[in-house]
Amino acid sequence: MIGISLKAVATAFPETVQPNDFFGMEGSRPQGGMFRGSEYRHHMDPGQSAVDLICEATQKIQEQVGGDLASEIDIILTNVSLPDLPFTGCGAEVAKELGAKPMWVYDLHSQGCVSFISMMSLAQSLMTTSSARKALICNVQTTAGRIFSDEQIRKLPQSAVPGDGCGVALLEVGDERPVEHIVTQCFSENASDMEIATQDGRDWWLPGKTQFFVNFSREKVAAVVARGNRLVPEVVHQACTEAGIGTDQIGTLITNQPNQIFLRNWREALQVSESQHVDTFSEHGNLFGAGMPVCIERAEQEGKLKGDSYLVLGGFSHAGDYAAAAIIRCKAAA
Repeated sequence: MIGISLKAVATAFPETVQPNDFFGMEGSRPQGGMFRGSEYRHHMDPGQSAVDLICEATQKIQEQVGGDLASEIDIILTNVSLPDLPFTGCGAEVAKELGAKPMWVYDLHSQGCVSFISMMSLAQSLMTTSSARKALICNVQTTAGRIFSDEQIRKLPQSAVPGDGCGVALLEVGDERPVEHIVTQCFSENASDMEIATQDGRDWWLPGKTQFFVNFSREKVAAVVARGNRLVPEVVHQACTEAGIGTDQIGTLITNQPNQIFLRNWREALQVSESQHVDTFSEHGNLFGAGMPVCIERAEQEGKLKGDSYLVLGGFSHAGDYAAAAIIRCKAAA
């Protein structure tokens, strides 16, 4: 399969920052396990779109790489947690706003927190079967401001956890910072364990007076925690083994960031130090799929992606229906 490299990453965030007291007594007091919130998180502003954030982040990539990036983009892939429109994704509108004429545009609404890895895999497949050379991978988390800020919903324990934000990556054919191996998995038996609920019992798409929300029973929370603790180390071990490296060769680990407990358990299972495991949870909360590119940018800013080291990505989605990992080699400058 053709080699691709992670050329550049950039982020964008809504201006509104919500502290814990925004969520009232239930949201502000410390929560246990699955729903332990962060210190702060961004919320989408009224009238703001996922396209706005993607274009802002892409402009930062343009400033990094120079040239006429829009004319060189062959593939646009997006994952938006709550799309701007119910039937269409935002990829075509992104292309319009950037002035790009891509060969391929796909909006992927599945795979959640590991969608960044899945989109890298899809981009590599498309590049292998076409003349495409550059791909824009766009993750946007939008549910914090659009759902969890609702007056009633924000009283629920889980509402303090999500934060909104965007991470965009530029992939291109080459071996500057090569993606050496990707593993993606689907556990269909877990697919129905994350439920959408409404306080009046209607289906979420029907009109009503109350907002819908993600519903986890106590039993399901326990099952998701157990799966997450197991799935992420397993898929990272598999990716490392298939790439021919040991987990002791992980230079920087980036996972999705549901809460601090998962983060601690994963690095302990993989025997990675806290300084090697990059996250932005305390200031951004759970960014869903955007978490990985946002943390890659943070790792770059902190000088952690050093030459001759491995950046390893890993995570799971939803209630454990997807897991994925990727090995990226950071090469020393020639």
